[in-house]
Amino acid sequence: MKDLNEIPEFSRYFRVISPSEIDVNKDDIFYRDKYNDIINYVKVLLTNSEDISLQEYLKPKGAIIINANPGTDVKDFLKLISMNYYVNFIQFKDNEIFKSPEDFIKSLLIISEVLEGTSEINAKLESGKNPKKSLLLIDQQLFFKKNFEEKNILDIFINAQQTGKIKLNSIDINLILVWLNYDIQEINQVSRKIYDTFDLFIKIPILNKIERETVLRDFLEKNPKIVFDINTIVNCTENWEVIDIKLLLKVGIFKHFLNYELNDTSNEITDSLLDLIESGEYIPSIPKEYLNVSPMKEMILEESENRRIYSKQAETNVDIIKDISGIINEIQETRISEFMLNQLYENAASKNYNELIIIIDKLNKNEPLEDNDRKLLAKYPFILNDSPNRAQINLEKAKKRVDHIKQAFGK
Repeated sequence: MKDLNEIPEFSRYFRVISPSEIDVNKDDIFYRDKYNDIINYVKVLLTNSEDISLQEYLKPKGAIIINANPGTDVKDFLKLISMNYYVNFIQFKDNEIFKSPEDFIKSLLIISEVLEGTSEINAKLESGKNPKKSLLLIDQQLFFKKNFEEKNILDIFINAQQTGKIKLNSIDINLILVWLNYDIQEINQVSRKIYDTFDLFIKIPILNKIERETVLRDFLEKNPKIVFDINTIVNCTENWEVIDIKLLLKVGIFKHFLNYELNDTSNEITDSLLDLIESGEYIPSIPKEYLNVSPMKEMILEESENRRIYSKQAETNVDIIKDISGIINEIQETRISEFMLNQLYENAASKNYNELIIIIDKLNKNEPLEDNDRKLLAKYPFILNDSPNRAQINLEKAKKRVDHIKQAFGK
Protein backbone atom coordinates (compact mmCIF):
# COMPACT_ATOMS: atom_id res chain seq x y z
CA MET A 1 0.00 0.00 0.00
CA LYS A 2 1.25 3.48 -0.81
CA ASP A 3 2.41 5.23 2.39
CA LEU A 4 0.78 8.63 2.90
CA ASN A 5 3.73 9.73 5.03
CA GLU A 6 5.88 9.56 1.89
CA ILE A 7 3.72 12.11 0.04
CA PRO A 8 5.23 15.61 0.63
CA GLU A 9 1.95 17.53 0.22
CA PHE A 10 0.31 15.35 2.84
CA SER A 11 3.13 14.56 5.26
CA ARG A 12 3.86 18.25 5.78
CA TYR A 13 0.61 18.79 7.69
CA PHE A 14 -0.55 15.31 8.69
CA ARG A 15 0.92 12.33 10.45
CA VAL A 16 -0.30 8.77 9.87
CA ILE A 17 -0.14 6.64 13.02
CA SER A 18 -0.48 2.89 12.62
CA PRO A 19 -2.62 0.98 15.16
CA SER A 20 0.49 -0.69 16.60
CA GLU A 21 1.92 2.76 17.48
CA ILE A 22 -1.13 3.84 19.48
CA ASP A 23 -0.74 3.50 23.24
CA VAL A 24 -4.07 4.11 24.97
CA ASN A 25 -5.39 2.19 27.98
CA LYS A 26 -9.13 1.56 27.75
CA ASP A 27 -9.38 1.70 31.56
CA ASP A 28 -8.26 5.33 31.46
CA ILE A 29 -11.23 6.37 29.31
CA PHE A 30 -14.30 7.78 31.05
CA TYR A 31 -17.15 6.34 29.00
CA ARG A 32 -20.31 8.36 28.48
CA ASP A 33 -23.53 7.84 26.54
CA LYS A 34 -22.45 10.01 23.61
CA TYR A 35 -19.37 7.85 23.08
CA ASN A 36 -21.76 5.08 22.06
CA ASP A 37 -22.95 7.27 19.16
CA ILE A 38 -19.35 7.66 17.97
CA ILE A 39 -18.44 3.97 18.16
CA ASN A 40 -21.71 2.91 16.50
CA TYR A 41 -21.10 5.31 13.62
CA VAL A 42 -17.56 4.02 13.10
CA LYS A 43 -18.81 0.42 13.15
CA VAL A 44 -21.26 1.17 10.35
CA LEU A 45 -18.59 2.91 8.27
CA LEU A 46 -16.11 0.08 8.75
CA THR A 47 -18.49 -2.43 7.18
CA ASN A 48 -18.77 -2.60 3.43
CA SER A 49 -20.78 0.55 2.87
CA GLU A 50 -22.33 -0.75 -0.35
CA ASP A 51 -23.97 -3.65 1.46
CA ILE A 52 -25.53 -1.82 4.40
CA SER A 53 -29.30 -1.29 4.34
CA LEU A 54 -28.80 2.41 5.04
CA GLN A 55 -27.94 2.81 1.34
CA GLU A 56 -31.66 2.42 0.59
CA TYR A 57 -32.32 5.78 2.18
CA LEU A 58 -29.11 7.80 1.88
CA LYS A 59 -25.45 7.52 1.06
CA PRO A 60 -23.22 8.21 4.09
CA LYS A 61 -20.62 10.92 3.58
CA GLY A 62 -18.16 9.29 5.95
CA ALA A 63 -17.77 12.41 8.11
CA ILE A 64 -19.04 13.45 11.52
CA ILE A 65 -18.53 16.58 13.58
CA ILE A 66 -18.21 16.42 17.37
CA ASN A 67 -18.50 19.35 19.74
CA ALA A 68 -16.80 18.71 23.07
CA ASN A 69 -15.55 20.83 25.92
CA PRO A 70 -11.81 21.28 26.39
CA GLY A 71 -10.52 18.59 28.73
CA THR A 72 -12.60 15.66 27.45
CA ASP A 73 -10.85 12.40 26.64
CA VAL A 74 -12.69 12.02 23.32
CA LYS A 75 -9.43 12.22 21.35
CA ASP A 76 -8.01 9.28 23.29
CA PHE A 77 -11.31 7.46 22.74
CA LEU A 78 -10.92 7.91 18.97
CA LYS A 79 -7.38 6.57 19.17
CA LEU A 80 -8.67 3.58 21.12
CA ILE A 81 -11.19 2.92 18.34
CA SER A 82 -8.40 3.00 15.76
CA MET A 83 -6.30 0.63 17.84
CA ASN A 84 -9.12 -1.85 18.48
CA TYR A 85 -10.40 -1.89 14.89
CA TYR A 86 -6.90 -1.75 13.45
CA VAL A 87 -7.31 1.34 11.28
CA ASN A 88 -4.71 4.06 10.75
CA PHE A 89 -5.14 7.21 12.82
CA ILE A 90 -4.34 10.45 10.96
CA GLN A 91 -3.88 13.68 12.90
CA PHE A 92 -2.54 17.22 12.44
CA LYS A 93 1.05 18.27 12.78
CA ASP A 94 0.18 21.37 14.76
CA ASN A 95 3.62 22.98 14.60
CA GLU A 96 3.70 22.92 10.81
CA ILE A 97 0.20 24.41 10.58
CA PHE A 98 1.13 27.22 12.99
CA LYS A 99 4.18 28.09 10.89
CA SER A 100 2.07 28.94 7.85
CA PRO A 101 -1.70 28.77 8.50
CA GLU A 102 -2.57 30.47 5.22
CA ASP A 103 -0.51 27.92 3.26
CA PHE A 104 -2.31 25.14 5.10
CA ILE A 105 -5.73 26.41 4.03
CA LYS A 106 -4.54 26.66 0.41
CA SER A 107 -3.05 23.18 0.63
CA LEU A 108 -6.39 21.57 1.57
CA LEU A 109 -7.30 21.44 -2.12
CA ILE A 110 -4.01 19.75 -3.03
CA ILE A 111 -4.32 17.33 -0.09
CA SER A 112 -7.81 16.25 -1.18
CA GLU A 113 -6.52 15.54 -4.67
CA VAL A 114 -3.58 13.58 -3.20
CA LEU A 115 -5.97 11.51 -1.11
CA GLU A 116 -8.15 10.82 -4.14
CA GLY A 117 -5.12 9.73 -6.16
CA THR A 118 -3.78 7.59 -3.34
CA SER A 119 -7.15 5.88 -3.02
CA GLU A 120 -7.10 4.89 -6.69
CA ILE A 121 -3.56 3.51 -6.34
CA ASN A 122 -4.48 1.54 -3.23
CA ALA A 123 -7.62 0.17 -4.90
CA LYS A 124 -5.47 -1.28 -7.71
CA LEU A 125 -2.89 -2.66 -5.25
CA GLU A 126 -5.61 -4.26 -3.13
CA SER A 127 -7.79 -5.53 -5.95
CA GLY A 128 -10.10 -8.25 -4.67
CA LYS A 129 -9.60 -7.22 -1.02
CA ASN A 130 -11.53 -4.95 1.29
CA PRO A 131 -9.51 -1.72 1.12
CA LYS A 132 -7.98 -0.60 4.40
CA LYS A 133 -9.70 2.40 5.98
CA SER A 134 -8.22 5.23 8.04
CA LEU A 135 -9.63 7.59 10.66
CA LEU A 136 -8.74 11.21 9.86
CA LEU A 137 -9.06 13.60 12.83
CA ILE A 138 -9.39 17.33 12.21
CA ASP A 139 -8.76 18.70 15.71
CA GLN A 140 -9.99 22.30 15.57
CA GLN A 141 -8.26 23.47 18.71
CA LEU A 142 -9.27 26.73 20.38
CA PHE A 143 -5.97 28.48 19.72
CA PHE A 144 -6.44 27.94 15.96
CA LYS A 145 -8.50 31.13 15.90
CA LYS A 146 -5.54 33.26 16.82
CA ASN A 147 -3.30 31.61 14.24
CA PHE A 148 -5.94 31.84 11.53
CA GLU A 149 -6.65 35.49 12.35
CA GLU A 150 -10.11 34.73 13.77
CA LYS A 151 -11.12 32.80 10.64
CA ASN A 152 -13.49 29.90 11.15
CA ILE A 153 -11.71 27.03 9.37
CA LEU A 154 -14.85 24.92 9.75
CA ASP A 155 -16.75 27.47 7.67
CA ILE A 156 -13.88 27.60 5.16
CA PHE A 157 -13.88 23.81 4.84
CA ILE A 158 -17.66 23.50 4.38
CA ASN A 159 -17.75 26.32 1.80
CA ALA A 160 -14.86 24.74 -0.10
CA GLN A 161 -16.76 21.45 -0.16
CA GLN A 162 -19.96 23.11 -1.39
CA THR A 163 -18.21 25.12 -4.12
CA GLY A 164 -16.21 22.12 -5.29
CA LYS A 165 -12.81 23.55 -4.34
CA ILE A 166 -12.38 20.51 -2.13
CA LYS A 167 -13.67 17.21 -3.47
CA LEU A 168 -13.06 15.15 -0.38
CA ASN A 169 -15.58 12.31 -0.37
CA SER A 170 -14.51 10.30 2.66
CA ILE A 171 -16.47 7.17 1.80
CA ASP A 172 -14.97 6.89 -1.68
CA ILE A 173 -11.39 7.20 -0.42
CA ASN A 174 -11.88 4.87 2.57
CA LEU A 175 -11.59 7.59 5.17
CA ILE A 176 -13.67 8.20 8.27
CA LEU A 177 -13.43 11.94 8.83
CA VAL A 178 -13.96 13.14 12.42
CA TRP A 179 -14.02 16.91 12.93
CA LEU A 180 -13.48 17.81 16.58
CA ASN A 181 -14.69 21.26 17.61
CA TYR A 182 -14.51 22.98 21.03
CA ASP A 183 -16.43 26.20 20.33
CA ILE A 184 -20.17 25.79 19.80
CA GLN A 185 -20.41 29.33 18.40
CA GLU A 186 -18.34 28.28 15.38
CA ILE A 187 -20.82 25.49 14.70
CA ASN A 188 -23.77 27.84 15.17
CA GLN A 189 -22.31 30.07 12.44
CA VAL A 190 -22.59 27.25 9.90
CA SER A 191 -25.50 25.31 11.41
CA ARG A 192 -27.59 25.37 8.22
CA LYS A 193 -24.74 23.86 6.21
CA ILE A 194 -23.52 21.24 8.69
CA TYR A 195 -25.42 18.31 7.21
CA ASP A 196 -24.28 19.13 3.68
CA THR A 197 -20.80 17.96 4.70
CA PHE A 198 -21.31 15.74 7.77
CA ASP A 199 -23.56 12.75 8.46
CA LEU A 200 -23.95 13.50 12.15
CA PHE A 201 -23.42 16.28 14.66
CA ILE A 202 -22.64 14.86 18.11
CA LYS A 203 -22.53 17.17 21.13
CA ILE A 204 -20.83 15.81 24.25
CA PRO A 205 -22.28 17.51 27.34
CA ILE A 206 -20.05 18.65 30.17
CA LEU A 207 -19.66 16.34 33.17
CA ASN A 208 -22.49 16.58 35.68
CA LYS A 209 -22.10 16.24 39.45
CA ILE A 210 -22.68 12.48 39.49
CA GLU A 211 -20.17 11.93 36.67
CA ARG A 212 -17.52 14.02 38.44
CA GLU A 213 -18.11 11.99 41.59
CA THR A 214 -17.69 8.80 39.54
CA VAL A 215 -14.35 10.02 38.15
CA LEU A 216 -13.11 10.80 41.68
CA ARG A 217 -14.31 7.51 43.18
CA ASP A 218 -12.71 5.58 40.34
CA PHE A 219 -9.41 7.35 41.07
CA LEU A 220 -9.61 6.44 44.76
CA GLU A 221 -10.31 2.79 43.93
CA LYS A 222 -7.23 2.66 41.71
CA ASN A 223 -5.10 4.56 44.26
CA PRO A 224 -6.14 3.22 47.71
CA LYS A 225 -3.31 5.02 49.55
CA ILE A 226 -4.68 8.44 48.57
CA VAL A 227 -7.45 10.10 50.61
CA PHE A 228 -9.56 13.18 49.89
CA ASP A 229 -13.09 14.42 50.58
CA ILE A 230 -15.04 13.54 47.43
CA ASN A 231 -17.99 15.86 48.13
CA THR A 232 -15.70 18.83 48.70
CA ILE A 233 -13.80 18.30 45.43
CA VAL A 234 -17.02 17.63 43.49
CA ASN A 235 -18.46 20.95 44.68
CA CYS A 236 -15.29 22.85 43.75
CA THR A 237 -14.94 21.38 40.23
CA GLU A 238 -18.25 22.42 38.70
CA ASN A 239 -18.00 22.52 34.87
CA TRP A 240 -14.62 20.77 34.97
CA GLU A 241 -13.81 17.99 32.53
CA VAL A 242 -12.32 14.57 33.15
CA ILE A 243 -8.73 15.35 32.07
CA ASP A 244 -8.64 18.47 34.28
CA ILE A 245 -9.91 16.54 37.31
CA LYS A 246 -7.35 13.76 36.85
CA LEU A 247 -4.51 16.25 36.35
CA LEU A 248 -5.58 18.19 39.46
CA LEU A 249 -5.35 14.99 41.52
CA LYS A 250 -1.90 14.15 40.14
CA VAL A 251 -0.60 17.66 40.83
CA GLY A 252 -2.16 17.55 44.31
CA ILE A 253 -0.39 14.25 45.08
CA PHE A 254 2.91 15.66 43.84
CA LYS A 255 2.51 18.79 45.97
CA HIS A 256 1.63 16.65 48.99
CA PHE A 257 4.72 14.54 48.36
CA LEU A 258 6.93 17.64 48.26
CA ASN A 259 5.58 18.89 51.57
CA TYR A 260 4.86 15.78 53.61
CA GLU A 261 6.02 12.71 51.69
CA LEU A 262 3.57 9.95 50.84
CA ASN A 263 3.22 7.30 53.52
CA ASP A 264 1.05 4.30 54.34
CA THR A 265 -0.97 5.91 57.10
CA SER A 266 -2.05 9.42 56.10
CA ASN A 267 -2.26 10.79 52.57
CA GLU A 268 -5.09 13.29 52.99
CA ILE A 269 -4.75 15.73 50.08
CA THR A 270 -8.06 17.64 50.22
CA ASP A 271 -6.48 20.87 51.47
CA SER A 272 -3.71 20.60 48.86
CA LEU A 273 -6.32 20.27 46.10
CA LEU A 274 -8.35 23.23 47.38
CA ASP A 275 -5.20 25.32 47.62
CA LEU A 276 -4.30 24.51 43.99
CA ILE A 277 -7.72 25.66 42.80
CA GLU A 278 -7.97 28.75 45.02
CA SER A 279 -4.45 29.97 44.32
CA GLY A 280 -4.81 29.48 40.56
CA GLU A 281 -1.80 27.19 40.48
CA TYR A 282 -3.99 24.78 38.54
CA ILE A 283 -6.18 26.34 35.87
CA PRO A 284 -8.84 24.06 34.33
CA SER A 285 -9.81 24.34 30.68
CA ILE A 286 -13.33 25.52 31.51
CA PRO A 287 -15.34 26.71 28.47
CA LYS A 288 -15.68 30.49 28.48
CA GLU A 289 -19.48 30.31 28.76
CA TYR A 290 -19.04 28.53 32.11
CA LEU A 291 -16.09 30.57 33.35
CA ASN A 292 -17.04 32.65 36.37
CA VAL A 293 -14.20 33.00 38.84
CA SER A 294 -15.95 34.74 41.75
CA PRO A 295 -18.60 32.07 42.57
CA MET A 296 -15.92 29.37 42.23
CA LYS A 297 -13.61 31.19 44.63
CA GLU A 298 -16.47 31.76 47.08
CA MET A 299 -17.30 28.06 46.96
CA ILE A 300 -13.67 27.08 47.63
CA LEU A 301 -13.41 29.55 50.52
CA GLU A 302 -16.67 28.22 51.96
CA GLU A 303 -15.43 24.62 51.73
CA SER A 304 -12.12 25.60 53.36
CA GLU A 305 -13.93 27.45 56.17
CA ASN A 306 -16.29 24.50 56.74
CA ARG A 307 -13.32 22.17 57.02
CA ARG A 308 -11.58 24.60 59.42
CA ILE A 309 -14.68 24.83 61.64
CA TYR A 310 -15.10 21.04 61.59
CA SER A 311 -11.46 20.56 62.54
CA LYS A 312 -11.78 23.14 65.35
CA GLN A 313 -14.90 21.41 66.68
CA ALA A 314 -13.09 18.07 66.64
CA GLU A 315 -10.20 19.59 68.62
CA THR A 316 -12.68 21.11 71.09
CA ASN A 317 -14.41 17.76 71.59
CA VAL A 318 -11.05 16.13 72.29
CA ASP A 319 -10.22 18.87 74.84
CA ILE A 320 -13.61 18.38 76.54
CA ILE A 321 -13.03 14.64 76.76
CA LYS A 322 -9.56 15.29 78.22
CA ASP A 323 -11.07 17.72 80.77
CA ILE A 324 -13.72 15.21 81.79
CA SER A 325 -11.09 12.51 82.15
CA GLY A 326 -9.15 14.77 84.52
CA ILE A 327 -12.26 15.47 86.60
CA ILE A 328 -13.08 11.76 86.75
CA ASN A 329 -9.60 10.93 88.00
CA GLU A 330 -9.81 13.67 90.61
CA ILE A 331 -13.20 12.47 91.90
CA GLN A 332 -12.14 8.83 91.90
CA GLU A 333 -9.31 9.67 94.26
CA THR A 334 -11.87 10.79 96.86
CA ARG A 335 -13.60 7.81 98.55
CA ILE A 336 -16.62 7.80 100.85
CA SER A 337 -18.06 5.10 103.16
CA GLU A 338 -19.96 2.16 101.66
CA PHE A 339 -23.09 2.97 103.69
CA MET A 340 -23.14 6.55 102.46
CA LEU A 341 -22.43 5.39 98.91
CA ASN A 342 -25.45 3.04 98.97
CA GLN A 343 -27.65 5.89 100.17
CA LEU A 344 -26.43 8.15 97.37
CA TYR A 345 -27.02 5.48 94.74
CA GLU A 346 -30.53 4.84 96.07
CA ASN A 347 -31.31 8.55 95.86
CA ALA A 348 -30.01 8.70 92.29
CA ALA A 349 -31.91 5.54 91.25
CA SER A 350 -35.19 6.82 92.65
CA LYS A 351 -34.97 10.11 90.70
CA ASN A 352 -32.91 9.69 87.50
CA TYR A 353 -32.34 5.96 86.96
CA ASN A 354 -33.02 5.86 83.19
CA GLU A 355 -30.93 8.94 82.39
CA LEU A 356 -27.99 7.75 84.50
CA ILE A 357 -27.97 4.28 82.86
CA ILE A 358 -27.60 5.98 79.45
CA ILE A 359 -24.79 8.26 80.73
CA ILE A 360 -22.91 5.33 82.27
CA ASP A 361 -23.19 3.46 78.96
CA LYS A 362 -21.66 6.50 77.17
CA LEU A 363 -18.81 6.56 79.68
CA ASN A 364 -18.23 2.86 79.09
CA LYS A 365 -18.02 3.43 75.31
CA ASN A 366 -15.93 6.64 75.63
CA GLU A 367 -18.61 8.57 73.76
CA PRO A 368 -18.82 12.41 74.05
CA LEU A 369 -21.24 13.67 76.72
CA GLU A 370 -23.89 16.30 76.03
CA ASP A 371 -24.47 19.35 78.24
CA ASN A 372 -27.41 17.71 80.04
CA ASP A 373 -25.29 14.60 80.70
CA ARG A 374 -22.56 16.68 82.33
CA LYS A 375 -25.09 18.61 84.45
CA LEU A 376 -26.60 15.36 85.73
CA LEU A 377 -23.15 13.94 86.57
CA ALA A 378 -22.42 17.12 88.49
CA LYS A 379 -25.53 16.34 90.56
CA TYR A 380 -24.31 12.77 91.24
CA PRO A 381 -20.50 13.02 91.09
CA PHE A 382 -20.00 9.92 93.26
CA ILE A 383 -20.85 7.76 90.22
CA LEU A 384 -17.46 8.72 88.77
CA ASN A 385 -15.74 7.12 91.76
CA ASP A 386 -16.42 3.73 90.18
CA SER A 387 -15.68 2.26 86.79
CA PRO A 388 -18.68 2.40 84.42
CA ASN A 389 -19.36 -1.33 84.85
CA ARG A 390 -19.23 -1.09 88.67
CA ALA A 391 -21.37 2.08 88.64
CA GLN A 392 -24.01 0.31 86.54
CA ILE A 393 -24.11 -2.65 88.97
CA ASN A 394 -24.38 -0.32 91.99
CA LEU A 395 -27.15 1.70 90.34
CA GLU A 396 -29.15 -1.42 89.41
CA LYS A 397 -28.82 -2.82 92.98
CA ALA A 398 -29.95 0.53 94.36
CA LYS A 399 -32.94 0.51 91.99
CA LYS A 400 -33.99 -2.94 93.26
CA ARG A 401 -33.72 -1.80 96.91
CA VAL A 402 -35.81 1.27 96.14
CA ASP A 403 -38.44 -0.88 94.37
CA HIS A 404 -38.62 -3.29 97.36
CA ILE A 405 -39.14 -0.41 99.78
CA LYS A 406 -41.91 1.03 97.60
CA GLN A 407 -43.66 -2.36 97.44
CA ALA A 408 -43.39 -2.76 101.23
CA PHE A 409 -45.14 0.57 101.77
CA GLY A 410 -47.69 -0.17 99.02
CA LYS A 411 -46.38 2.44 96.63
